[in-house]
Amino acid sequence: MQSPRFRWRFPVLGLLFALFALCALASPTRAQATPAPAVRGEPVAIDGVELFRVHGVIGPFTAAERAARTQARLLEFAEDPFFSPELFDVAIEDDQGELRYADELVSVVTAADAASEALGIDECLARRLARSREAIESYRQRRLPEARWRTLGLVAVTTLVLVLLLVLVARIHRKLGSRFSPVESATPTNVERLRRDLQRRLLSFVRWGVVALLVLAWLETVSALIPLTRSYALALLGYALRPLEQLGLSLLANVGDLFFILVVVLLARWSLQLLRFLAVESQLGTIRIPGVEPDHSLRLFKLARLVIIATAIVTAFPYVPGSDSAAFRGLSLLFGAVFTFGSSGAAANFAGGLLLVFSRLFRTGDRIRVGEVEGDVVELELLVTRLRTSKNEIVTVPNGSLLSGQVVNYSARAADEGLVLHTTVTIGYDTPWRQVHELLLAAARRTDGLLAEPAPFVHQTELGDFYVSYELNATTREPRRMKAIYSELHQNIQDEFNRAGVQIMSPHYEADPAAPKLAPMR
Repeated sequence: MQSPRFRWRFPVLGLLFALFALCALASPTRAQATPAPAVRGEPVAIDGVELFRVHGVIGPFTAAERAARTQARLLEFAEDPFFSPELFDVAIEDDQGELRYADELVSVVTAADAASEALGIDECLARRLARSREAIESYRQRRLPEARWRTLGLVAVTTLVLVLLLVLVARIHRKLGSRFSPVESATPTNVERLRRDLQRRLLSFVRWGVVALLVLAWLETVSALIPLTRSYALALLGYALRPLEQLGLSLLANVGDLFFILVVVLLARWSLQLLRFLAVESQLGTIRIPGVEPDHSLRLFKLARLVIIATAIVTAFPYVPGSDSAAFRGLSLLFGAVFTFGSSGAAANFAGGLLLVFSRLFRTGDRIRVGEVEGDVVELELLVTRLRTSKNEIVTVPNGSLLSGQVVNYSARAADEGLVLHTTVTIGYDTPWRQVHELLLAAARRTDGLLAEPAPFVHQTELGDFYVSYELNATTREPRRMKAIYSELHQNIQDEFNRAGVQIMSPHYEADPAAPKLAPMR
């Protein structure tokens, strides 16, 4: 069974080749590097079949007027029920030939006409005579009653063949659809559903493309069989073949550019594969990238991938066929305007991503605060960072905010040196400060998650008008449990002070009943 990478490689390469072919077809500049010689002269045609071309001016008549008059006379003779090919005749006078029918001038062959066909005047005149006879005979044969019935039968057969082919295409589509979209599991993943949807869409696109080609071939055949529409059939065939001819010439003219673009794509691909290998190995701890934390290696790879892809596009763009055309210049202007007006925030987030890679602000799993948001880092992306708060909310923080605001990392030193938690209480002046210190330290010792070493300590931060502010400081190595530790610490402080009969005056406690308020002991 083919791997997903191998399965999608050929469609992607085919799409790239198709895009290159369309660009080559739209390129007016490079495809004209080796222009084909222009076809000169005005054509004379019957039923869409070109007989010969007319060159030069004779008296007041231009080449276009001469060709139109010659074609009109030939059609007039072809419609004549008494036409006879034996009435054609030729004559050479004064270095020019004349093609006549029943002594009526049909066409004049000049030296320019003969030179365009690399023939003498007499040879050119004989060739035009033969072609005119054959064209008129064919014109008259196709309009005979028996020929019309034969044409009608051929049109019916062609239509029947078209219907049978369309039915065959529909059956093949159904069979391939059932083969390419099997039910692999009862609960398919999003990737499986996407793959099946892409397969169905690609199969449908191929089916309708084949149907369009069959209908186009049917129209071409039927139009060529019917005399009145034969000229349109030949014109339609020319419209269909001209782009293919131009495409082939354009691809040949730009084959060197195609190889250059292919080399750039291969170099970019190999560079990305190497960087991906280094990033994965760095994250696993197998290798060490100087100045980059292992947790940031994948982020650095994403930044480097963006730079490499942008460099490859800029390098290969001048070699894309049609890159200097007005259409490409218009697209470049449009994308430039969109990027200018819409990328200011993205640029700031990109700079924030660089800051995260090289400044080592935090890593996955750290408890941090960015502005008013506090949570654990669960995902580091190129433009955003995602945090999980204590209420299990996922908050997306743009990396640009890291440049303009404060970032507090509670986990940076917690594992080695611990994180100091602190809380403040206010006690009246009638309570000895030594007793307050002892009560606060006792509450800290009873709190789960606070370390005995280094020992907790108390600071008296303010001597206010009505009370003294005491700040209890204690160390923990569990920053993710800060809220739970704070909650338990405050409970223990209440218990200790109520047991000792000491009134807590935070924020403004005015009165206390005679019976002390003691919290129930657990």
